[in-house]
Order: sequence, then structure tokens, then C-alpha cells
Amino acid sequence: MRILFISYFFPPYAHATAVERTVLIIKELERRGHKVAVITARDYTFVARDHSFLKYISDDLILVKPRAIEPSTFLRGKHIAVSEGKSILRRITWPDSRILWLINALPAGIKLVKFFKPDVIVTIAPPYTDLLLGFFLSWKYRIPHIVDMLDPWSDDLYSMYPEPWQKKLTSFFEGLILQKAKGAIVATYPMKWRLLEKYTFLKPELVENITFGINEEITKSVSPVNYDLPFTLLYLGTLRGSHKNPSIFIEVFSEFARKSGNARLIIVGNTAEEVKRYVIEKMPHNSVEFHSYVKNDEVFKFVNNSHVLWLLISRGPGFELVMPAKTITYLGLKRPVLATVPQGWTMEFLKRLGVEVADIDKAEEIKRSLEKLYQDYANRSLKSLQEKTTKEFSYSKIAERYEAFLKSLI
Repeated sequence: MRILFISYFFPPYAHATAVERTVLIIKELERRGHKVAVITARDYTFVARDHSFLKYISDDLILVKPRAIEPSTFLRGKHIAVSEGKSILRRITWPDSRILWLINALPAGIKLVKFFKPDVIVTIAPPYTDLLLGFFLSWKYRIPHIVDMLDPWSDDLYSMYPEPWQKKLTSFFEGLILQKAKGAIVATYPMKWRLLEKYTFLKPELVENITFGINEEITKSVSPVNYDLPFTLLYLGTLRGSHKNPSIFIEVFSEFARKSGNARLIIVGNTAEEVKRYVIEKMPHNSVEFHSYVKNDEVFKFVNNSHVLWLLISRGPGFELVMPAKTITYLGLKRPVLATVPQGWTMEFLKRLGVEVADIDKAEEIKRSLEKLYQDYANRSLKSLQEKTTKEFSYSKIAERYEAFLKSLI
């Protein structure tokens, strides 16, 4: 197959695990003999760069990078608060702040389609601007279009659309794009069920659940547990927004840390300032560390200095539809996982895999889980997931399913 991917986020720009998933699936598809081209953006703002991802990009990959035009660029140097600027932009842009990219991406996409002649177009969203570009190119050139949605769109879990016109436009275009698409890929089963419920024209076999995966290169760099270190929990990823409210866990862990005397917490990633202040205020002195974005190929250094990986989902809007990308990443890092999540699909999924799970709303459950894991640490008997379980989530397996789904549709 000749596959054209549309992915606004792509190396060397880093957008958490979304970039890793895209680039590793493409790598595996190329290894299986498929020809791949990618339309992505360059020079966009406020996103970390991680050149370690570039090693996964082959010399044969056709990469077209029309320049980004973002409204946030025009606010630079203006005397306006960040929060106020975001609020204004959120009310006047649709489907997201990347919409102006189409000024450059549409002509570049047309030129690439004529040259590359793809058998299928795959658009990865968010950003949802990608979907509009894929929809247009598919319609103009009669090429099958596959939608790959990592987050729900019209459900608006992150309050992107404060205005009624934005909500109506989103519902209309989501339905139109899905109706015209050959099929859809979603990151969780609840997202699949939600789409089938909303759009009766969709058939179950046309919506596939393909999660994030495990990067086996990072797994190989993880060393055995070092029991000579203080008992350490590690959090990787974003810690901001209504789905990542750590307050209940921090209340419990701070008390646990005071009693144990040798427990600490390391938080690596994009943390909201108000969350950081709250955690520092609650935790015992010198028992918490914060680090900003860490390059993908350096994550193992933090894992090697930890004993337990902490996963968090709080009861925000539509929490039952989402599962953090780090959920799957954690499974391959050779450490036990403590998942503090609400009752729902993600909790049951993790329980079946043998993960230590506690209800995020129940302090006593969190306390019992911490005490159990600490006892295993004291007995030098911490257990990670079995390799046969984690193998199912390797990116070679994920890409195999991706390939099979594309073939079944075209």
C-alpha cells in the first residue's frame, strides 16, 4: 500500500506519546513493505522539541512540512495575559488553533497527492484541523480516508468550544467526515461505543480500537529494581486539567510519606503551576521532585531510580472515554503500576492485566494500595507485569493490527 499520513505533530517536535505512536507505527509499516508519506507542520509554537525521535524516521519516508500559522504567534510581545489570550482564541477559532495551517497545507497536500498517488489517506487527530485536510483531499481525489482519533471530538472533553456555533459546526463535520470515511480508528473501546451510539450509519467492523503501544527500545534500557533507594513513585506525563486532578492522591501520599519516612514522589512532564504549588505545600520537605519534559530516550533514567509508576485519571467530563497514553507505556517499563482511576472501563482493563488499582475518589483504597506496594518494596519482592502480557502491546503488534485494518477497508 501507499499510505499518506496527515499528522500535525511529528518529530522533531514532541507532543507526548502521540508523536511516538505515529512515528513507530509508520516505522513498522515501512518495515512491512508499505510506502509512506507524511504531511506535517513546521515552526509551530509552544511545543518541546525532541530530536531523539528522528532515529525512527527512515531515509525512504516522504516528508512534507508546510509552515504552521498559529493565532498564538500573533500574541507574542502583546501586553495580554496568557489565560486571557487563550480565552479569546478559543471563542473565535475552529476546529482548533491550527486552522490557519490549511493556508499552506492545502496546496502542499494537493501537490503531494498528485506526486505520491496514495491508496489511502490516514488523518491523526487531534488537532482536528488534520481531519479537515484529510477530508478535502479524499473528496477531491476520491481516495479512501481513514480517521485515527486519539481523543473524542464532538464530546468536547476539554472545553474547547465555549460558543454554540462551534459545537454545532463540530457535530456536523464529525458526522459528515465519519460518514464519508472508509473507517475510523479510536484509542479506547468506550470511544468506539460512543461513536456507534451517536452515528447509526457506522458499522462495528468499520471502527477499530487500536491503543498506544510499548516502545521496546526504552524497555531494554530499564534496569532491575534498586532496593537501596528510598521508596519512589514516578509520574510521567501531563499533570493539568480536569482529568488529572491529583488532590486526593496527594493528600493520602503526603500522610503516607510522613509515616514511612523514606517515601518520595518524582513528577516528570508538563505540570500546571497551581498543581505544583499544591503538591509542594502538602508534601513533606524534600519528598517531591519536579522535572519538565524529558526526551524520549532518557525516560529510562527516571524509571531506573523508581520503584512504582503512578497513573492518574480523575473524574472530569467524559472521563470514561479516555485513557492516558502513558497507561500502555507504563506496562512495558518493568515496574509495578499504581493506577488511581475512577470506576469504569480503564479500571477494569487494568485489573485484568494485573495492575494495582485504587479508586481515585476513595482515600482508603489508595492508602491500602500504597501500603501493599511499600510492603513488597520492604520485602524486596516488587513484581512487574509478565512479558507475555506486555508483548501484545509492542508497536510491532500495534502496527500489525493497523495494517490489517487498512487492508480490510481498501
